[in-house]
Amino acid sequence: MRNFLFVVMAVFVFASCEKRDKYDVDQYFSKAEQDTIMTNIVTYIYKVPRGVDPKNKHDLAYRKLYVSQINQFEFVNYHIDAVDSIHYFFLIRPARNVHNHKRGVLGKYKLGKELQLLDFEEIANTPMLAVDEIREKGAYLWEDLMYFGNLDRFYLNKAYVEFPDERTRYDFDKKVWTYEKL
Repeated sequence: MRNFLFVVMAVFVFASCEKRDKYDVDQYFSKAEQDTIMTNIVTYIYKVPRGVDPKNKHDLAYRKLYVSQINQFEFVNYHIDAVDSIHYFFLIRPARNVHNHKRGVLGKYKLGKELQLLDFEEIANTPMLAVDEIREKGAYLWEDLMYFGNLDRFYLNKAYVEFPDERTRYDFDKKVWTYEKL
């Protein structure tokens, strides 16, 4: 009987100490905060509404359009660096193609007042792939990003990273991918 009680108590202790994923966005933000952050990210990385000048895409008049899109996006990994407070993310986003494939996006920013994204930067985009393949390949990218702070080992590996590449780079000032010469 004593052993039985010990086993039952051990099961309860282990069950209550459920290991949570340290890269789960839920560790950092409420669902409402996640929606706000995702909307802010979507504003940077997704298509500009039809007829809108890209310079004006952050205007409040267009925010409802971005909010209506966030259910198509999913945080996979999220981390806040304790040293410099940089927020890193890996998410899955829609991509225009006939196979219903999506795209993985890795990026970073600092968080300002009212969940404003400061110094936003897309680090890399995966090719358009099936979601399971994005998760699998994105796990390797995320490990490198967390360990090395970059994705240099995957540069020009088209199976994992579509851009940046030898032709495309992220313009930090304009916050877009560009084909301008390096």
